[in-house]
Amino acid sequence: MSRDRRLIVLGSGFGGFSLLRQLRHSGWEATLVTPRNYFLFTPLLPSAVSGTVEFGSILEPVRQSLHGVRVVEAEAVGVDLAARRVDCVAGATRDRFTLEYDRLAIAVGARSADYGIPGVREHALHLTSVEDARAIRLRILECLAAAEVPSLDEAERCRRASFVVCGGGPTGVEVAAEIHDLLREEARRAYPVATAHARVALVEAGPKLLSGFDEELGAYAGEHFRRSGIEVLTSSPVRAVEAGRVVLADGTEVPCGLVVWAAGNAPVELLARLGWALDAHSRVPVDSFLRVRGAPGEAGVYALGDCAACGEPALPATAQVAQQQGKYLAIELRREARGACPRPFRFRPFGMLAYIGEHEALADLPRVKGGGRVTWLFWRSVYLTKLVSLANKVKVAFDWVKAAVFGRDLSRF
Repeated sequence: MSRDRRLIVLGSGFGGFSLLRQLRHSGWEATLVTPRNYFLFTPLLPSAVSGTVEFGSILEPVRQSLHGVRVVEAEAVGVDLAARRVDCVAGATRDRFTLEYDRLAIAVGARSADYGIPGVREHALHLTSVEDARAIRLRILECLAAAEVPSLDEAERCRRASFVVCGGGPTGVEVAAEIHDLLREEARRAYPVATAHARVALVEAGPKLLSGFDEELGAYAGEHFRRSGIEVLTSSPVRAVEAGRVVLADGTEVPCGLVVWAAGNAPVELLARLGWALDAHSRVPVDSFLRVRGAPGEAGVYALGDCAACGEPALPATAQVAQQQGKYLAIELRREARGACPRPFRFRPFGMLAYIGEHEALADLPRVKGGGRVTWLFWRSVYLTKLVSLANKVKVAFDWVKAAVFGRDLSRF
């Protein structure tokens, strides 16, 4: 293999995974560096919280899916642009080693931002990984079990059975909807005392939910939640998260047994450690070819997905943006190998979808905007087709049927 064809991809999310799938049999010697050995279909992660789908149904093992790609299970901890070298720490053994590259694609995603608010790290759960989803699901069931204790007074029972979701974007809205569905259906029969006192509250610092959606759809989501019994608190910045309660900026205290934090993104530790100039949303600025701005002219460093700020204004940190960027970069690397001139990235918006509970969803598409049960069926059909492998399409479809016929599994383990 020629020494100018070594490609290292950092991250197995939508950006890195789609890049490597499209780059197969291209002549590039591709290496994936990732701390996890799977690709996660994040749009269905809120459904895994409630048990509507199982965790394994939305995971694609990268070693089986990316044939011809060397997979190194490790965390990238540094990048030497001058030496074209990535410093890594092995996930299983913590061994330190380096990998040399000719082209580097950084697709490390983002982590949940706490904005320096006291108590978020200590008392809130986030939803960025399957481990997070498992932890939230376990905590929900623990709260319900704790609220069933006979000796409790009413105030403490209500606190233990109350769930607060902070963040009115798509993730926060879908998590609140999934938790409410679980309480309204299976949990009502299994935990009758707890669910009689249960409460789901969605807290948003801004004036409306789903600010990236059409304004009427955001209003529709808010009204739907209020009719369903989900408390919506807009224009309510969080001042602190404490053990057993969320304190809002106006001093209002919201007692709860669980806080899910879904209020924005922050750079992962690697980007923070590199010391590169980031934009106002803590993302790496890139040019129209996804090349990192400010890197040496021949550095051969690209950034894509949630960690990259592309365009003016920057494209949103969504799965479809990352996926399109991965496919684009794969095509351009193929063209580069043939000596062709690069072409700029062009994003094609296909619209946004969000589940809002009780078998209703929203669709904000370029030509169609709406919500309701028909939209929910459309939402499911889109995600089913977007799943990568036939095996996972069958698994998710089976999970939906199983949950509808037999109910969600409430085992706590």
